[in-house]
Amino acid sequence: MENSVPDFVLFLGRFHPLVVHLPIGFLLFAFLLEIFSRIKKNPVLTTAIPLALFLGGVSALVACILGYMLSLSGDYDDNALDSHFWFGIATTVLAFVAWLIRIEKIKLSNYKKIQPNIAALTLLVIVISVTGHYGGNLTHGSDYLVKYLPFNTEEKTELAAVTNLEEAEVYGHLVAPILENKCISCHNDSKKKGGLSMIDSVSMHSGGKSGAILVPGSANESELVKRVLLDPHNEDFMPPEGKTPLTEEEIAIITYWINSSNADFKTKVANVETPENITTIASTMLGLGANNNTVALPTVAKVSNELIASIEKEGFKLKELVFESNLFEVVLAPNTVVEGKENQLKAKLEKLLPIKENIIWLSIENNKLTDENVQIVSQFTNIQKLKLSENPISDNAIQHLLKLKNMTSVNLFGTKITSKSLEVFSKMENLKYAYVWQTNIEQKDLEGYNKTNTPKIILGM
Repeated sequence: MENSVPDFVLFLGRFHPLVVHLPIGFLLFAFLLEIFSRIKKNPVLTTAIPLALFLGGVSALVACILGYMLSLSGDYDDNALDSHFWFGIATTVLAFVAWLIRIEKIKLSNYKKIQPNIAALTLLVIVISVTGHYGGNLTHGSDYLVKYLPFNTEEKTELAAVTNLEEAEVYGHLVAPILENKCISCHNDSKKKGGLSMIDSVSMHSGGKSGAILVPGSANESELVKRVLLDPHNEDFMPPEGKTPLTEEEIAIITYWINSSNADFKTKVANVETPENITTIASTMLGLGANNNTVALPTVAKVSNELIASIEKEGFKLKELVFESNLFEVVLAPNTVVEGKENQLKAKLEKLLPIKENIIWLSIENNKLTDENVQIVSQFTNIQKLKLSENPISDNAIQHLLKLKNMTSVNLFGTKITSKSLEVFSKMENLKYAYVWQTNIEQKDLEGYNKTNTPKIILGM
C-alpha cells in the first residue's frame, strides 16, 4: 500500500506520534483543573478549562488526521488500527462536546447531582485511556499493557533456565531475546513495519514486503543480517534511526543461528558446531560465567560527577557498565567532529585522560580520528572493546594500539589499514576479534591466518 500513497502524505503521517501527546496533555489538564477547583472550592481555577478543552479538541482532530495518513503505510494490523482510530475519533468528538458544555452552548440540567461538566470530563479521560491503550498495542504489541501484570493469569511460555551452554536452544535462549529487545517493537502482529512480523517462526519464515528474511545456512543472503550490516546512513539499515543498533556480538549470534543451525527454531547448542567466540558470547548472555581467557575487570578510583559533566560537555556519552564499578563505556557520536575542525578531536580526547583507567569500552566512529590521535587513545590502558571505524587511520595507528594489553575487540571497519597490521594483531595477547571489512585487507591476505593466529580477523559476516 505504501507505494500507492504520496510520499508527502506519509511524511506528514509520521508526525502523529509527536502531535498525539498534545490532546492528552490539554484534556488531562482540563480534568485536573475541574477536580482541584472543586476540592479547593475556587471557581477561578475553572477559567482555563474552556481553552484547555478547545485546544485539546483541535489537537486531537489534527492527531486523527495525521494518524489516518500514517495508517496508509499499511504497516499496521487492520483490527487493532480500527479500534485505535475510532476511539481517537470518539475522543475528539467528546472533547468538543465537553468544551461546548463548559461554555454553555450545550445546556444540560443536573441529573441526581451528577454535573455535566465533571461527567463529560470523566468520560473523556476514560476514552483517552482506552485510545492510548490501543495505540500502545499498535506500537508495541497486543500484550504491551498487561504483559507484566502481577496477577495476569495468562499462561506464559518460558524456556527453562540452563546451567550448561549445550542445553540451550540456539533460537529460544540466544536469538529470541535479541529480537525481543531490538526488533519486536516494530515487527509484531499489530505493527508490521515492512509487512514483517517476528513474533514467531511462522511469521519469520513468511517474511515481509521485501520477501524472505531468512535463508537457512546462509547469513550473507539473509535480509535479517544484511540489513543490520548496512551503513547506518543507508535508508534500509535496521533498526531505523532512533532505535538502538545491534551490537557486534548480537549480530554474531544471529549469524551463528542461521549458518550453524540452518535458522531452526528448536536446535540446541549441543547439536551444532559452535565457534569459540560464540561460546564466549553465549555464556555471557546466559550468565554462565566468564570464559577462562576473559580479561578481569580492574578496580579503579571513583569519578566525580563534576568530572563526568565536564566530559559530557565535550560531546561524549558515558555509561557505567557495572553498578558502582566506575567503569565506563564512552561514546563520541559519529560526525561530532566535522570537516575542517579536526583539531578539536585532540582536545576532546585529552579531556578523557583524567579517567583513562576508568574507560573499558570506547567508541570514536567517523570522527576524523588520525594516527596521532590514536597515541592518546593508547594511554587508556584498561580498554577492552574499541571502535575506531570510518576514520582515516593507517597501519601506524595499529602500532600504537599494542599498548592496550587488555583489548579483546577492535573495530576498524572503513579505515585505511592494510595487511601489514595483521602481524601487529597477532602480537596483541588478549585480542580475540578484529573487524576489518571495507579496509585494504582482503580475503587472500587471511589464507592460513585465522587457523594459526589467535585473533579472529573478520572481513564481514
